[in-house]
Order: sequence, then C-alpha cells, then structure tokens
Amino acid sequence: MTGDGRRIGPGMTRRQAMAAAGLLAALPLAAPAPARARPFGPADWHDYARRFLTADGRIVDTGNKGVSHSEGQGYGMLLAVAADDRAAFDRLWEWTRRTLMVRDDGLVAWRWQPEGGVSDRNNASDGDILIAWALLRAADRWKADAYRTAAAAIVKALAAGVVAEQAGMTVLLPGRDGFRKPNGLILNPSYWVFPALRAFAALPDGGVWNRVLDSGLVLLAKARFGGYQLPPDWLLLDAKGGVALADGFRKQYGYDAVRVPLYLAWDGFRDPYYFRPFAALAAKYGSGALPATVSLPGGTTAQVPASVGMMAVYRLAAAVAGGGPAVTVPPPAADEDYYSTTLLHLSALAAQSLGIDP
Repeated sequence: MTGDGRRIGPGMTRRQAMAAAGLLAALPLAAPAPARARPFGPADWHDYARRFLTADGRIVDTGNKGVSHSEGQGYGMLLAVAADDRAAFDRLWEWTRRTLMVRDDGLVAWRWQPEGGVSDRNNASDGDILIAWALLRAADRWKADAYRTAAAAIVKALAAGVVAEQAGMTVLLPGRDGFRKPNGLILNPSYWVFPALRAFAALPDGGVWNRVLDSGLVLLAKARFGGYQLPPDWLLLDAKGGVALADGFRKQYGYDAVRVPLYLAWDGFRDPYYFRPFAALAAKYGSGALPATVSLPGGTTAQVPASVGMMAVYRLAAAVAGGGPAVTVPPPAADEDYYSTTLLHLSALAAQSLGIDP
C-alpha cells in the first residue's frame, strides 16, 4: 500500500494504528535522507569483546558497577552473530544458560552481580526477547537447529509468562512479576523489539506475536507526551485503553525509550511519522549538547548530554524522518561505556538493514 495508508509490516498500517489509538491524522510522508553511519565490522566486534566480554562469556555493564544482565547477554549474542564469531556466541549463550536460566518457567533471571551472583530472579522481558532473537539469527547463520530449539522454548515461555490482554490489546509486561497494578498495567515501550517480535511471529503458532506487534504500534500512537510528542520510558495502560505516565517511575523520556526508533528502523519501518519526534528533539539542539533525558510532560531537559550511542540513534531517526538536518555523532571515547557502545553498534546494523549508506 502507498500514501497515508501505506503498509508498514505484515500487521497494521500506520493509518490503522492511529485509528485504533483515536489519533488519525493526515501526515505527509517524506523520503529518508541519506546519512553517514559507520558500519559494524570485525574490528568493532573485536574491540567490543575485548572491553566488555569476559573469558567465561558474560557481558560487563561498565556503566553500572560491573553487573551483568539478560539484556547485555542478548545484545552481546546479537553482535557476535553479526560478526560471525560462533565461538564467542557459544561462550555467551553457555554463560547465560548456566548462570541466568535458574527459573522454573523458562525465562531468564535479569540481574547478576560480581559479588553474590544472581541478585534478582525476576525476568526482564526485553532481555529474554533479545536472547531468543539472537538464537534464531544464530540458527539461520550457522545452520544449527539446537539454537532454534532453545529460542522456541524461550519464546513459548514469554508467551505464557509476560503476554497480557488489556483493553483489546495484546501487550508485553516488562517482567512476569510486579507490573500488574490495581489501576492498570505498567509497560515499557522500548521492550517492543520489533524485528525480534516479527521473527517470533514467523515461528509455528506465532500468531500472538502479530497481535503484540500491532498493539505496540497502537501504544506508540497513543503514548506521545509533551511538546516533542515523545514516548515515556515507562507508562500505565488502564482498563479502558488510556495511557498515562507511570507512577513510581521517573516521568521522562530517556535511556530506555531512545531505543524505540532504533527497533522500528531495524524492523524496516520507513514511515516518518514514527521518527519525527526524535528527529525534532535532535534538530532543536543542533550542534549543541543534546540532553540524555526529557521530563514528561513538562519538557525539562537533563544537564547530562546524550551519549555517543544515543546520538547514533538520533542520526538514524533523523535520516528516516527526512527533511531535517543530519545529526553529527562524535567518535566514541576510549572508555565509552557498555550501553553507549552497544547503541552505537546496533544503530549501524539497523542502518545497514535499511540500506542507508554507511
């Protein structure tokens, strides 16, 4: 389909998502602008593994007291597949399987500390999603059915443990425990890893994931706060389908929600509607220091500047949104932390998947 109702995937069109959210509007489309993004290559992976991957197979979060978590393991596994490093992938997967898969429901404990081991057995759903997707990509790359079997087991556990129905939508709880509240469900929009969910939908009996994908688009159409119309890191979905900033969490757009345009782009979305809020924020600051967080709905910005990895996401968003200035991404520092470096490399992979010239 073309025009305002163009199809944006095997699920909803943008028009359908906006109609479901009660936000239907006529918005012109613009062609993606070219962007310069450094491609992810073997040298990048070698440096990443040297700095963040231990000999026994865990990714170290250097910006968070050296902990490891399911998200980091999933990101590391994805990058190892992209670099065609099966030995490193196997170390990552073995450490994850042996150390974090200690629950009895097939999900992954999310946090491990150097002193004491697993310190929180609850899962973080994006971590499970990233790990399962990495296993599926590994199965395709290296023609190894064992990876696919392991991925399918995690996907099945996710469907049983964190997929919930609310107000006619099929949504992802951020973890199995603690996110059902008397006034609604606490959700995290950045946990919709769209290309992973689409891969899950292609599995046998994967229909539920198409519904999760469609509901994610509805949420992104509804959850636009403040002058920039940004998604929050955390939101509340009530029984009638209304969304609000979640109590008990920082009411902001920031380190979590910056991943929303990254995952949309990686899934092949090109409709500027989804990328304009992020491009507008970047354009506002021009060559100045783009803030790491924006309070919602007020718009107060943090004194801390966006990291190099966050800037790479903004460059990608601006390229897809079109019509605005390109975002300049400074070179990473020698001690750039785990999360920033990861976002930098994932943005390059997403750009490559869209055919944006590196």
